[in-house]
Amino acid sequence: PENVLFVCKLNPVTQDDDLNIIFSRFGDVVSCEVIRDKDTGESLQYAFVEFASPEQCQEAFFKMNNVLIDDRRIKVDFSQSVSKVWNQYRRHGARQGRSGQPRDVGRSALHRQRD
Repeated sequence: PENVLFVCKLNPVTQDDDLNIIFSRFGDVVSCEVIRDKDTGESLQYAFVEFASPEQCQEAFFKMNNVLIDDRRIKVDFSQSVSKVWNQYRRHGARQGRSGQPRDVGRSALHRQRD
């Protein structure tokens, strides 16, 4: 959607409320969610921020890209491909891939690839 920003390269300590406060200066934030690992609850270091209007979203995009938040330089985008990821997350959760099956991620997957 044109009113949703994808925010990445977040510091793991950054919370939903932090982003909500920061991005609300551009308009009404409908929802703001740091995406977390379904099992551990740890931040996956990206988030989605939904605004009430595309104009608010666009202003935030132009003013927030490359801004420092919690000592990390964030990136923001609002592409159609990102909205597909968002919809997939909403349906299946953070740890599932395109097929709906759990993704094989993490240290154990790296070791299997090397063997």
